[in-house]
Amino acid sequence: MYWRPARFPPTTAASHSVRPTSPATFCITATADSLRPGSNRAGQTDRDRSPWRAYYLHVRSSTAWHQHEIQEKHLAVGLLRSNAVRWVLGGVALLLLADLLLVSVLLNDREQALNRGRETARTSASIILRRAEALFDSLDRTLSGVAEVMTARDLPPARDDLYIHRLLLRRHAITPALSWLLITDTGGLTVASSRSFPAPPLQISDREYIRAQHDDWSLGMYIGLPVVSRAIGTPVVPISRRLETDGGRFIGIVAAGLKSEFLQSLVDDPGPPEGLVIGIFRSDGHALACLPSRSACPDAPLNVINDADDEPAYSALVSNIRLIGTGAGVSALHASRLYDFFVVTDYPAEVLLAAWRHNLPAFLALGLGGNLALIAIGLYAWRQVTHRQRAMAELAHSNLVLEDRVRERTEALARMANTDVLTGLPNRRLFMSEGTRLLALARRHHHPLSLMILDADHFKLINDRHGHAAGDAALRTLGAAPSDVLRSSDIFARLGGEEFAVLLPETGHEGALEVGERLLDAFRNSVTEHGGEHLHFTVSIGLAELVPGDTDLEALLHRADTALYRAKQEGRDRLVSDRLTNSSE
Repeated sequence: MYWRPARFPPTTAASHSVRPTSPATFCITATADSLRPGSNRAGQTDRDRSPWRAYYLHVRSSTAWHQHEIQEKHLAVGLLRSNAVRWVLGGVALLLLADLLLVSVLLNDREQALNRGRETARTSASIILRRAEALFDSLDRTLSGVAEVMTARDLPPARDDLYIHRLLLRRHAITPALSWLLITDTGGLTVASSRSFPAPPLQISDREYIRAQHDDWSLGMYIGLPVVSRAIGTPVVPISRRLETDGGRFIGIVAAGLKSEFLQSLVDDPGPPEGLVIGIFRSDGHALACLPSRSACPDAPLNVINDADDEPAYSALVSNIRLIGTGAGVSALHASRLYDFFVVTDYPAEVLLAAWRHNLPAFLALGLGGNLALIAIGLYAWRQVTHRQRAMAELAHSNLVLEDRVRERTEALARMANTDVLTGLPNRRLFMSEGTRLLALARRHHHPLSLMILDADHFKLINDRHGHAAGDAALRTLGAAPSDVLRSSDIFARLGGEEFAVLLPETGHEGALEVGERLLDAFRNSVTEHGGEHLHFTVSIGLAELVPGDTDLEALLHRADTALYRAKQEGRDRLVSDRLTNSSE
């Protein structure tokens, strides 16, 4: 978590005092006689109480001394052998226990690596899917806008129509992802283009994205196979939409070429973890974009694609089949419910288990060394039982060292699973877990609790103008800026993208407003240095306070997000409270 030293005192009404209870005290008393060596309460000596008492009586007789000496030696040898057998059996048991523990640690470490890979694959696929859906949604609006204008005119497109050329030119200018925008007549002949006027008479009726609109009048926006543009000779992903009059008469097709490098940027920005393969596919299995290279994304298995309508079978199939590549590993598939494509991520086993395999010789050496040590201890105990205590101490020390290593590795894995890689802040998973716990405490004890959602203003401009490395640097600056404002009990986490959240325990509405204003000042004064430039940015903050009706953290997040939206609408670089928003409504 991101706990910072306190800079201002918490709400005084929330302070409590705890009085420690006195533990019970147990005493054991003994008399001096009972503690004196060689005596007991009955006045008997150790020798009187010993099972060897008969031996001491017999040795007083010189005639029986030799016989009892032999008996004593046999008894001592028997005791030594009995102890040695117990030590050997104990050593064998410890040997098996150490081997089982080592195997358990190795298997657990391997499973943790695979689980991290599965989580990374799922998260990456979800992020790329949202980006691609947003891109195709904007392109669909562009084509729909042209189609609506043509429907309103109720005329078939003409080659010498300057109005249509200007319409395409304007739409192309506001859509940088497109390489070209054109309109064809019903026969597939180009009649208008955003690149030239009049449009060159290109016959493209053989293109798959043109034929698809002829074959299906209700298709909507169609995503075509990647092609090389005949007009400009560059690779594009074509999209198309049918043009009709107000009466439903087919008058032509509007099509656009999506730049392949723009679609590729959805996959490689920001760069995925090393070794992760990401692909965007049409539902028929043809790849649209791939990282690290097109050759890494062959067509997806047809049996997986054909089962896409059966959600349970689809999920089960995807979880057991590698969608990209041929080796062992983990894969994730997220299909779009809006458009005709899906996203696949794949983590090869050689990448996922590289660290585990690198450490495997050390673990095996440790296991072999432990086995040899235990065998040596057993042999040594067979010969010299008197040294068994030292051998057991060494074994106990080895077990403690191994347990410490297991605990340290487990704690490190827990930190990795709950920490945002870029900023080092708690991630959404940890924030939701701790936030739910603190909200339950606040509700149980009727204490105040406030939550703020922060979003960087115009963050896209930083990425567009200075590059995504500058954007990453700005996010790290944003994550470090509140260090002098928040208390050690506050939680500051990154929810995703440029969105962050702050949870303020024991803080009411007025105190949260004060914290929010100080956060705004901290962000205004923060500077990101990148490439010799000084970048400044601001944030917008939405604030919500816990009310009796809030049963879970999602309700508080929703109200804070609504206030954040209001802050964006009112001009950004400000704090808007959910209480003020509700009162204004």
